Amino acid sequence: MQKRRLPKVGGVKQKKICINRLNFGKPPSYLYNVLDFQKLSALYQQALLRQVVPFWLKNSRDMKCGGYFDLLSTTGEVIEGDKFVTQQAQQVWAFAWLYNNLDGQPAWLEHAQHGAAFLYQFAHTDTLTCYAQLDRRGRPVAAATDVTPDCSTAMAYAQLHQATGNDEWAMLAKQLATPLLRRWEETRIQQIEQLGAFRQIRHLSEPIALLKMLLEMQPLVEEEHWKQQAEVLVQEILNEFVDKRTDVLREYVLPEGSFINTPEGRRINVGLTFQTASCLLDFCAETTPSRTGLIGNKQRKLAMQVVQWCLRLCAQSWDELGGGLNQFIDFKQQPVLFPDWQQKWAWIHVEALAALLKCHFYTRQSECLTWFKRINDYTLHHFPDPKQTGWHLVIDQHGQPLINVKSIPSAGCYSLIRCLTEIAQLLTKCEQAQLKAPARFPKVVPAVGSGSV
Repeated sequence: MQKRRLPKVGGVKQKKICINRLNFGKPPSYLYNVLDFQKLSALYQQALLRQVVPFWLKNSRDMKCGGYFDLLSTTGEVIEGDKFVTQQAQQVWAFAWLYNNLDGQPAWLEHAQHGAAFLYQFAHTDTLTCYAQLDRRGRPVAAATDVTPDCSTAMAYAQLHQATGNDEWAMLAKQLATPLLRRWEETRIQQIEQLGAFRQIRHLSEPIALLKMLLEMQPLVEEEHWKQQAEVLVQEILNEFVDKRTDVLREYVLPEGSFINTPEGRRINVGLTFQTASCLLDFCAETTPSRTGLIGNKQRKLAMQVVQWCLRLCAQSWDELGGGLNQFIDFKQQPVLFPDWQQKWAWIHVEALAALLKCHFYTRQSECLTWFKRINDYTLHHFPDPKQTGWHLVIDQHGQPLINVKSIPSAGCYSLIRCLTEIAQLLTKCEQAQLKAPARFPKVVPAVGSGSV
């Protein structure tokens, strides 16, 4: 199948993302006078292509046993350990997605195919149910306890189908996704039926993983069926995980969305909330009628709701003393009992930056750019490693690396590669909008404490 090449803009091939179809009118020019979008886009491209991608290409591949090493030190040395199906699949997806949406470099596709071969051979049973954890050689170590490994693997296969045109990958993706959605609905029904017994807790990451998978699978699924399945998941998130009184997106809930008045039930997971916001905005874009390029009132209302989540979350999680975004907050403002709540994670910051830029495209809210600028300044100053390739995984309140590793089972290359790419592309779009903006609007003064670019 002939691979279609997208034109390059500002050094990065532009992905045909649906964000551009969502347009609430021309942005006023004063939104653009604080940031140099062209310079920032170049910085994020450089961070992606000269720091992050080379680190993983050089260090993560297991040439002896297949797949990737999930534990890597600051210098890229392998730390012995097991392999985690979610991490393996996310790295396959990330490099296949890069190949599909940037320059299509053969090394990226080769890297993705290397991991996909390991997934295909070891990651799931004969009935295509994924394991959670494997040893280095691929032997099962632990069964999956949630849908994330299955969703990540289906996403990886779908991206490989797009990259290679091999229908076998599409078939595998559909064979994973179809029974998974059915099992998810059955599990939800069982949890509701067991109300009154032991506490059944649901986690936000599962419906988000399913929605991400559906967005990835859209070209492979009949349109009406896709819309129905996606709408069910979106309504589940909005009706069960969003607290109706406070409009807070909760991490843990009981079946049917009942509140748990515990430290976990009150906890807002900052990174997961930004991921959810970004995913819901992508859903709004995908469901926009292509004939007019405008979204309906329902999607517009959802987009505005997501913007409010992001702005409120920035204000609540920002560390006024040391800067950066804290990992957790208590939405009832009670003391946070999690010892790691003030750690600053790179993946959380890039997820926040990508979500804020998407929010700006949907609503033209100037405050989105104000917070983008503040978080951008902190991120580019603290996370890139000046001594070698790769970014610091997590830093303390003083801006120092907390552990001497750059990959662990819960955080690898997925968010860094996806978000840095999206940020660079969206900044290019901001530059284009700046050229079209009227010149009559006054400049704004940069926010206090936000620095300058």
